[in-house]
Amino acid sequence: MLKRMLPHCYTADDELRELGQAEHQSLGPEFKILVWNILKAKRTNWIRDFAQLIVDKDLALLQEAVLNAPSDYLFLDDNRMQWVMARSFRHRATRIEHGVKTGCVVPATDKHFYLSPHTEPFSQTQKLLLSTQYRVRECADQLLVINMHAINFVGVKKYVDQLDQLESALADHQGPIILAGDFNTWTPARLGHFLRVAELANLTEACMERQARLAHMNQHLDHVFYRGLTLKSIESLTQYRSSDHAPIVASFTTAET
Repeated sequence: MLKRMLPHCYTADDELRELGQAEHQSLGPEFKILVWNILKAKRTNWIRDFAQLIVDKDLALLQEAVLNAPSDYLFLDDNRMQWVMARSFRHRATRIEHGVKTGCVVPATDKHFYLSPHTEPFSQTQKLLLSTQYRVRECADQLLVINMHAINFVGVKKYVDQLDQLESALADHQGPIILAGDFNTWTPARLGHFLRVAELANLTEACMERQARLAHMNQHLDHVFYRGLTLKSIESLTQYRSSDHAPIVASFTTAET
């Protein structure tokens, strides 16, 4: 009986979904990004807010993204961005699929996803890491983009096991990198382990002024790290209320300044 109530979970053999169509062949020299845990796009005004935020962005990393939902047309009919979605589970009653989406005005040349080695208690669902690569103007190496939603309600050891996947995804890439998402860094131990992985990959955190997020144990869970790029600006947009996470917008350039 319990099994029939649990969501349908995907496996490593399931293919990534591609939605929309990219309008350019390479990024740069300057590009803007959006990073946002969208709370399954279920709050009032989310569609309005997303349409406003995405209009001038070149790259977007969404967590708690959905498919087979009322917001599908924003992605299926998109003639600016190609969206790649990695799926974790499908709700048995609504048939809505949940996971992470990465969108870009440039088509992905390479893409992989990693399901967390462990599941969340009760729901028995896995979290995700989605890796995509893109051509960058006047750059021999491609941009590696990693969109991560870290496992939440488990002990530190199981959290670190997912970080081992992240370390593997970062290990062999020689070019620029953006690593962003909801890392669920709500304890000093979790944050410390994450920072060690970032340091090993020579990543820098894009720091920003932020208000306390009382809903998340007064900790900041969403982060942006980068390498081989110049950060021009970054901001947490706390005025948006259509998710329990504030959207983050940032601007990078591929040129040295």
